[in-house]
Amino acid sequence: SSGINAEYGVVWHGLDQVPGASDVINHLISLNKKVIFVTNNNSKTRKSFRESVQNILGISVSNDKLYSSGITAGLYVKQKLKPGEKIFLIGTKGLSETMDESGVEYIGHGTCDMDASYFTDFLDYVPERNVKFVVGAFDCYFNYAKMAKAFIYIKECGAEYIATNLDLRCNISKTRILPGTGSVLAGLNQSLGIQPLVIGKPSTIMFDIISADHNLQEKSKILMVGDNLLTDIQFGMNAGIDTALVLSGVTNKSMLNEESCIKPTYVLDSIADIK
Repeated sequence: SSGINAEYGVVWHGLDQVPGASDVINHLISLNKKVIFVTNNNSKTRKSFRESVQNILGISVSNDKLYSSGITAGLYVKQKLKPGEKIFLIGTKGLSETMDESGVEYIGHGTCDMDASYFTDFLDYVPERNVKFVVGAFDCYFNYAKMAKAFIYIKECGAEYIATNLDLRCNISKTRILPGTGSVLAGLNQSLGIQPLVIGKPSTIMFDIISADHNLQEKSKILMVGDNLLTDIQFGMNAGIDTALVLSGVTNKSMLNEESCIKPTYVLDSIADIK
């Protein structure tokens, strides 16, 4: 049997674990259950993800049990790229380090080196060759110049457009929510008139990669535990596995709508209720 767990709101809030989370996870591991951690936080490298699990939960976990939307995107494009091909990367330093770990060559990361103040500044812009993907993720340095370059690579050069995730908001603490990856990429999506291929939750691509890595053949023995209906529970439903919605994160009982097409298999107060 296997359990796939989201992180923020399920096993921890900020730097504090959800009460009872580590006890449940240790108990499942002692029963030889495979526990896999997944997150749409695309800035997390496997090293930083592993350190969070160790420091907050006190649990040592191997890299192959840790999947962020960024890690999964790196694995996805690595499978598709030929030698000499690269990606245009919209993302954080953490995501660029993940691409380094995956052996993916990239351009575009960090502050934009182009001093552009108007449309005509792009008349003489020459895109680099062999850019086969534009990978969109959260990026504090995202600006019009980056958007225009990404647009050119997709529209003129035929690069495939993918995104780590499209979460519109990000909970950074119990009391603060900020715009997320989907908000950052919204202008690019609108100008292109298309939506990117999503790699992270709720896409089945993430599940397929995890399933292949861990030989998860019996879906009836897998449980997805999450706090977000639109990402975690929809992810489980898309994958055809049971889901447990925990009310310790972004979802409360008043948000559960009987008419909604997103229906968790189980609803729990927290992960501590898993027996």
